Amino acid sequence: MADAIGKKNNSQTYLRQIQQEKAKYKRELAESQRNDMKAVREYYAEQNKELERQSADAVVEIKAEARQMAEADRQARADSSAESADLKRQERQQRQSSKMDSQASQSSVEKKNLYNNKASSPDNKRAPVIQNYETKETDDFYAVQNRGSRIGEGAGYYTIDAYAPEHEKNNLRVSIQRNKATISGQRKFEDEAAEGDKNMRTNNFQSFREEFKFDRPVSGEGMKRERIGDFVRFTIPKLEAVDEES
Repeated sequence: MADAIGKKNNSQTYLRQIQQEKAKYKRELAESQRNDMKAVREYYAEQNKELERQSADAVVEIKAEARQMAEADRQARADSSAESADLKRQERQQRQSSKMDSQASQSSVEKKNLYNNKASSPDNKRAPVIQNYETKETDDFYAVQNRGSRIGEGAGYYTIDAYAPEHEKNNLRVSIQRNKATISGQRKFEDEAAEGDKNMRTNNFQSFREEFKFDRPVSGEGMKRERIGDFVRFTIPKLEAVDEES
């Protein structure tokens, strides 16, 4: 009887140990699962933060590119407006010059007739006076000025050396089209002097515009500007070279 009771107690003790071990295993398994779930949540939370950061960077970059494109478009419109204003100013100057030249020519004829009439009158037996009046062909004011600009070509770019002394370097404007570059600017000078009872004043204004045509399309993106002596060198990439880099 005692042996049976002892065996029963041992069986119960063994059963409790098994139950305790099973309960411990379940707790450990549940803890492991909780840790795994926590690690998964932390991983995906970090991934979401990284995606949000990348999205924010992309938005900033897109906005920056949009601002650059808007600025380039504004500059192109400004250059176009400036060129249009320069052309209109040149047309006005040409009309004024033609009018002044016509008036000067008419005045020259009238003066010649006056001198000849006086010379041929009975009261004046001297030979006719012949005046040599300067014409537009001999006056540099009416001539197109060659500023000595030069164009060159490299493997992936063109160069333009535009004449611009140091004190005029900021007067240059550059407009880039598909296969053409236009350099324009203006010069202005005023001075005043006195000589005895006479005051003298001069006011000179000159605008210029040079166009350079290329054999291949070019891009204003990445254009470089540097000073070389009395010239400003513009290095303009070819469009094919820009496409290869991008």
